[in-house]
Amino acid sequence: MDIITPGVGLLFWNTLFFLIVFFIIGKKIVPAISKSLKDREESIDSALKSAEQAKADIAQLKADNEKMKEAARAEREEIINEAKAKADAMVAEAAEGAKAESKRIIDEARASIEAEKRDALSEIKGVVAELSLDIAEKVVRKQLSDDAAQQELVKELVAEAKI
Repeated sequence: MDIITPGVGLLFWNTLFFLIVFFIIGKKIVPAISKSLKDREESIDSALKSAEQAKADIAQLKADNEKMKEAARAEREEIINEAKAKADAMVAEAAEGAKAESKRIIDEARASIEAEKRDALSEIKGVVAELSLDIAEKVVRKQLSDDAAQQELVKELVAEAKI
């Protein structure tokens, strides 16, 4: 039975050794482990807060990016509309210039035609006057007293003139 029941001395020294080890563990190791666990917990909390802050920052950056995209789209649309308006204005201005130029050319052509017409009429009047003088001269030369003979002579001269 000695094997099953330990002696009092052994029990005393085992208990004393257990209490000393328990006391050393309680005073030295447990606070170090507690401090390490607390530091780890604080580190995890800090990392979680950092992750939440990063998530909020990313959301803010996405919102800012979306605002910048919208502003860029609006600016692009404004630039496109402005360019279209300028192009339309330039086309209208070119069309107006072409219309004015064609009107000027047409007016010049009409003026030139009118001048040519006046010159032609003036020349025709001169030719008619010259023919009239020739006819009158020939009529006077013949000194015809008969109207019928004068009419016949005028018809002959007109046929010869080929106006």
